[in-house]
Amino acid sequence: MRARRRTLFALLPLLALALPACRGEPVDSQCDLVVVNQTACDLRTFVDGREAFAVLSGSNRTLADIGPGRHVLEALDLRGSVAQRRTIELTASEDFYWTLDRC
Repeated sequence: MRARRRTLFALLPLLALALPACRGEPVDSQCDLVVVNQTACDLRTFVDGREAFAVLSGSNRTLADIGPGRHVLEALDLRGSVAQRRTIELTASEDFYWTLDRC
């Protein structure tokens, strides 16, 4: 009985150190952008004026960790014309799914 009690008291400081770590950040604190292209066109996507990637017709792409805050999203056709533009506001750990439905 005494040996158990000693073991328990020996483990208490370790538990006190470990428990606050469990209350840390969520597993995924990134803000991801998922672009779903449902159009018949291949499109290039831009985030805040910088080219992110091309997304082919009928496919999707993900841009990991664009960060929280306000972002301007643009989808351009292959001629460089703006097919769609959108402004979004993301909070920490929030993902955004942008469905492109016209080109």
